[in-house]
Amino acid sequence: MLYLFLFSLLIQILFAWWYRYRPAVHAPLSADALPGVSILICGKNEAEHFRRFLPHVLDQSYAGQWEVLVVNDGSTDESAAVLASLQKEFPALRVLTIDPSTEKTFPGKKYALWQGLKQCTYGLVLLTDADCMPAGKDWLHHMAAAYQGAKLQTPQQSYFVLGYGAYEQKPGLLNTFIRWETVHTFMQYTSWARAGYPYMGVGRNLMYERAPVLQALDQDEDFAALFRRTASGDDDLIVSYLALSQQAVIADHPEAKTISAVKETWADWWKQKTRHVSSGKYYSERVKRGLAVYAFSGLLFWVSAAALLLTGNQKIQIIVLILLLLRMGVYIMLNRKWCRALDERGQKAFSLFGDLMWVGYNIILAPYIFFKNKQQWK
Repeated sequence: MLYLFLFSLLIQILFAWWYRYRPAVHAPLSADALPGVSILICGKNEAEHFRRFLPHVLDQSYAGQWEVLVVNDGSTDESAAVLASLQKEFPALRVLTIDPSTEKTFPGKKYALWQGLKQCTYGLVLLTDADCMPAGKDWLHHMAAAYQGAKLQTPQQSYFVLGYGAYEQKPGLLNTFIRWETVHTFMQYTSWARAGYPYMGVGRNLMYERAPVLQALDQDEDFAALFRRTASGDDDLIVSYLALSQQAVIADHPEAKTISAVKETWADWWKQKTRHVSSGKYYSERVKRGLAVYAFSGLLFWVSAAALLLTGNQKIQIIVLILLLLRMGVYIMLNRKWCRALDERGQKAFSLFGDLMWVGYNIILAPYIFFKNKQQWK
């Protein structure tokens, strides 16, 4: 048991180094160097969210050409009226309405996304959700500058930008864990992306060139068939596809993030989470193995540590306790660096509890990651 504990500790320390924070550096750009961008939002029965969040999306201080295209996907609430009212106030807003009776070739949100990409004015698309708002007026600027800075350095290379999608801060254990887990997930997928293995992004803050995605959906039968298999996971599937020929750029500036409405009950959060992880089975084998080793070594570390503390002799218990505190200290510092970089607050005392909750969360979520698909969006 001691050897298992030491082995899992070594793996965890190596992953702490792998997941270390490294700030993204983007060169400043002049206004004439900024690309045209279409912000694309797909929503179904999101009238209240449009009313609350969309004005913030439309209030961007961006020196380049831009627009906001909202795909109203068969809504039966007041979405159409809310969007029409906002169009009078914000000229940059365009609306594409999909009739509820439309026969869809892709399930869930994916059909709305496909149609929206076809209608975007600009070749560069920034995705966010109806229940999201930017951290500030420079969100679009920071995301576009991250892309264009890389593009100017290597014009022949194509890029996509992975942004951070935060959640509103509210009191309670559930909210703290959601925000801790969101930072933890961003830490993982951006670290893999830096190493050349992008496997996911979040559709509430993701930028890519629309032409390659439309080409994949319209002409690549294998990818289109994969795209139809689940109602969610469009962001992960598209990132994995683009990663075959493009490079990922990380946008981790605090003003480059979005902030989303957060689930307030465990049941609602669980429903959302099981939908989000449904595309995990389609990650590359290398990434799946790496994520599995990280998760399993964490489980093995805590189980073996508990067993040795309960059954070992005094000498073993002291050694285990010292190494346990070492590992806790390393991961607490790791979490604090990421939180500081992303301007995530209120998590300083939660790192240990979040770590333990994450172990149980992985065990329970495993069947949803590997076996269960969901074909309904809303």
